[in-house]
Amino acid sequence: MKLDKFVFAQNMAFLISIPPESNLAKLLAFCLTTKAGKNTPGTKILEMTYDLIENPSKLPYWTQDIMGQDLDYTTEEWKALENLGIKNAHDFMATLWQELEKLSL
Repeated sequence: MKLDKFVFAQNMAFLISIPPESNLAKLLAFCLTTKAGKNTPGTKILEMTYDLIENPSKLPYWTQDIMGQDLDYTTEEWKALENLGIKNAHDFMATLWQELEKLSL
C-alpha cells in the first residue's frame, strides 16, 4: 500500500482532532489494541468493518469477531472493549456518527 504524505498528514490531523473521551476515540483505541491484522488480510478486516458501518447493531458481534481473528483474547483487548461502555449498539454508533459530523479539518 502506497500512502502519500498528504493522505498521511490528513489522517493524522483527523486522529488529533478527535476528543479523547468520545465514542469515536474509544472505538479507535479498541481497534489499535486488537491484533486482528496479524493473521487476517486487510481486505477481510475492511469487509468486516464495512458490514459494521452498514449494520451498526452488529457492534457487539463485530468487536468479538475482530478480537478473535488471532485466536488470542488479551487482557488489553478486554479492557479496550470494556472502555467502549456499549449499553446499546445503535445509540453508541449514532453518537459516533454525530461526533464525526462535528469534526472539521
